[in-house]
Amino acid sequence: MVLLSRIPPLVAAILLVSNVAVLAAQDLGGGVNIRDIMGGAALIFRRPENPIASNRGRPGGGRMREQDRIIARGNAARSAPSPRFSEAEREYRLAAQSDPNDARAYAGLGNTYIDQSRFAEAVDAYREAIKLEPAYLDAYLPLGYALVRLKRLDEAIEAFSAAVKLDSDNPEIYNNLGYTYNHTERYAEAVKMCQEAIRLLGKTGEAFKQGFQVREEVLGHSYKNLGNAYLGLRQYKEAIEALKQATATDPNSASGHFNLGLVYYVAGHHAEAADSYKRALELRPGLAAAHFNLALSYLSMQNQTAALEQYNALKTINPAMAEQLYKMIKR
Repeated sequence: MVLLSRIPPLVAAILLVSNVAVLAAQDLGGGVNIRDIMGGAALIFRRPENPIASNRGRPGGGRMREQDRIIARGNAARSAPSPRFSEAEREYRLAAQSDPNDARAYAGLGNTYIDQSRFAEAVDAYREAIKLEPAYLDAYLPLGYALVRLKRLDEAIEAFSAAVKLDSDNPEIYNNLGYTYNHTERYAEAVKMCQEAIRLLGKTGEAFKQGFQVREEVLGHSYKNLGNAYLGLRQYKEAIEALKQATATDPNSASGHFNLGLVYYVAGHHAEAADSYKRALELRPGLAAAHFNLALSYLSMQNQTAALEQYNALKTINPAMAEQLYKMIKR
């Protein structure tokens, strides 16, 4: 989220009408991400894997065969074509009762809760798993996601920071820290995290473990988060360069072009801002905030006729936003 007090009044109006800070869920590469609807900067989250239904290789491994069968039943219920969440929850609870020191049981419960958007319960379950097994990486990542959904951002930063200590070469975790730092207005720290994500994604001769397509998605979001951080720091040149990289990585991202337009506008490059908003509208026709911001770009270039054209387009899409725009045009 960009601090409105640091931005000129007209641009603050852009942010307000475009709902930059609203969160939404979206599919991404077999997972889910939370992103700013207009800004497009993503918190990347992938559906947690089931806990391993074998105690082999774990402390005391090989001594709890029945426990493994209970975990396996919970996994099967969760992973069924039509997930049987109540059954999965029952089995994982049984596993926790059978062996209160088995972190897998609590991780399984957390997974079942997060699948159902029961985020507060998921947090409690993952924290119990981590209390039993502090190096349980697969619990930290969904814990951070659940905390973001609950808007407990400082706690989310703690969870992602712990995760990065366990998996220091994972660019997705650095991206998520960058996203969360942005939303707590800790922009300098966000810059560092995003730069590390980008560095890891570009390491020569090292393929990102989840494949080229996902690498490009993560890279695009890392650049968007980086651009948002620089915008928060009012380092507009750097913000523009980061967002240009984001749109080069994913040229079909309407949100990337939208955010680039915003930074161009803040930096006083109104013609470039207009071009970015027009590109966003080509990719996502009917995007109300892009029409609004494009009109303001035209107003800054003293082109009231073009601004009125955007007002007319906006009237049928979002009448309330159109009315606000008309008042600004007629000042």
